[in-house]
Amino acid sequence: MHALTYPEVYSKTLPAKKLVVLLHGIGADGNDWIPLAHYMQNNLTDCHFIAPHGIEPYESAPYGRQWFSLLNRDPAVMQPLLARNAPRLMDSIQQKQLTLQLTNQDTVIMGFSQGAMMGIYLTLIQKTPFLATIAFSGLLIAPPACLNTTTPICLIHGVLDSIITVDAVDQAIQYLKKWHIPHNDYKLPHLAHSIDHRGLQQAIDCIHKASLGFTIAPK
Repeated sequence: MHALTYPEVYSKTLPAKKLVVLLHGIGADGNDWIPLAHYMQNNLTDCHFIAPHGIEPYESAPYGRQWFSLLNRDPAVMQPLLARNAPRLMDSIQQKQLTLQLTNQDTVIMGFSQGAMMGIYLTLIQKTPFLATIAFSGLLIAPPACLNTTTPICLIHGVLDSIITVDAVDQAIQYLKKWHIPHNDYKLPHLAHSIDHRGLQQAIDCIHKASLGFTIAPK
């Protein structure tokens, strides 16, 4: 995956002060997710948005991308796949950070479904924390060692989700509490495996608060 192959949206005010990395769900690609940047950028004028394509071709269709295989959804099987591909994603992020003269501390990770799984995993293995991580309809797969306990993580999930059920939020919170990681969670009524305006507003608020230095006390 080359850093210049994905879609991006430039910040409205230059130079950009933050980088927002949008991680799509399985079977999609960065082109499917970059429209969210246009929705959010009026409220995040100093953010540069990128939407990388998944590391691998989608194995269940002749189109789309994936971050790792989901043929076997046992966490013990998925964890080494995440461990293998997360550094490849990070290489691409670091190339864009270098171009923008930004760091992890200026970077927000925002993922949906499998992209949220990758985003949380990537966050937990960083030696230098991200500004914030936002996970829509995701599942926390824990790395062998948690290296980053300071990046605030915002969990947003539809109550009616039948793909990754909402109890995934409670399972994630158990882990985040164990490591005293600051977090917020929002379980949205009448929402299935999707993102709506309520979730996007929570994401925007999370980025604003992180940018202003507001801290979330570990629950």
